[in-house]
Amino acid sequence: MPLAQIEGGDIYYEESGSGAVLAMLLPLSAGPVGVRPFQDRLAERFRVVRYDQRGTGRSAPVAVPERMTMAGRAAELAQLFDALEIERAHLFCHSTGCGIGLSLAAACPDRVAGLVLANPWSHGDAHLTTMQRLRVAAARELDPYRYAWFNASLLFPPDYRRAHAEAFKNLARNAAPQDADRIEGRLEAILDFDARPLAPGLTCPTLVVTAADDQLMPLWLGAELAALIPGAAHCALEGGGHMLPETRGDALASTVVDFFDRVS
Repeated sequence: MPLAQIEGGDIYYEESGSGAVLAMLLPLSAGPVGVRPFQDRLAERFRVVRYDQRGTGRSAPVAVPERMTMAGRAAELAQLFDALEIERAHLFCHSTGCGIGLSLAAACPDRVAGLVLANPWSHGDAHLTTMQRLRVAAARELDPYRYAWFNASLLFPPDYRRAHAEAFKNLARNAAPQDADRIEGRLEAILDFDARPLAPGLTCPTLVVTAADDQLMPLWLGAELAALIPGAAHCALEGGGHMLPETRGDALASTVVDFFDRVS
């Protein structure tokens, strides 16, 4: 099991492919297909590095709450780069990963060659605050089966849930009990982050990808963010919901490859 031994606790990571380094900041949630097909497509062109944030998966626990902030998570990623002797990398960021990638690009611009932000947010506006706190309330009140369905209905569009109906049922039946306190800590870190002061100072080529039917982080948040980042491009997809790396993996992988080819 590959572990990067760094200050604050070991980080589990995986590598595949070869070429320019592409670090993947992917979602904690997944549906029946997951993000592996998307990751494998990108590994055909890049040296793909995927890792578990501290406190998730096979990485060490979070030592202090401050490291759950976007800036703390960005420092964690920089330490992983040091351990793997990566001087500079492209970043593909999804959802929470967008805050981490933005923070790293702002703090260490020489380490980010290009940035793709999929389903991002600019700040915790009234809509996002309501949705995230509703998720916390659901985590506290619902049993694992119903909480799994609640999350699926929020993150995945109806056409995708219909196409994988039996697989979603199986995921819900086998769902482990959720840790509401941990969920609250992660979601409040999202709401606490404001990308608007950082965005105008970014210097790396940036692409923002949004979905018109994203219920959690609607298109307007990504559009606002793209408008604030100098020279950023905005690709607005008609559908796919919040989980684009899974629901629109092929189209998204092609978009990412084309973008990094252009900026390289």
